[in-house]
Amino acid sequence: MRWTVVLPVKGQSGKSRLDAGDARAALAVAFARDAIAASVACPAVERVVVVTGDETVAATEGVEVVADPGAGLHAAIQAGIAVVAPGAPAAVVLADLPALTPEALDDALALAAEQPRSYVADAISTGTTLLAARRADALRPRFGEGSAERHRAEGHVELPVPVSSGLRVDVDELADLHLALDLGVGVHTRAVLDGARATDAA
Repeated sequence: MRWTVVLPVKGQSGKSRLDAGDARAALAVAFARDAIAASVACPAVERVVVVTGDETVAATEGVEVVADPGAGLHAAIQAGIAVVAPGAPAAVVLADLPALTPEALDDALALAAEQPRSYVADAISTGTTLLAARRADALRPRFGEGSAERHRAEGHVELPVPVSSGLRVDVDELADLHLALDLGVGVHTRAVLDGARATDAA
């Protein structure tokens, strides 16, 4: 089964809760670029659709870009889903996953192929980092605080993805970033962090 992955990306305006000083905007973009890179490199993924209004993110190679309608996360997700054929397998992946790897995503999508609708919970099992359906028109996005329970209520089955997977570590605060660093972050996030350290040391 070959999937279309939809990633809604706020870009530089995202991650308002991340207390990272001058590096916050750059980290928000870097998280997204690492999540996108993992999606593009995933063997199970046929198309990567990025919904964004950020020019830096939109310039990423290997993706299809859909303009963010500017009406919040769910509107962005729906704009991405709208370009997927209704009967095609589709997954929504949040873009604040700097420790995501192609292998982790591939493993999750293999599990998702066994369920009509499914989701992956975040590290504390209350939020959602991936929402999938074997048919795009079966997706029922209900992201936001407590979304895991809402997705269960909509008939999405929780996938048994281990908590050690980078797919479960969405970064909103510094504590989340430390957890992602323990797992290993992508090259874009690492570059921003290394640059910030060099600046601090100067």
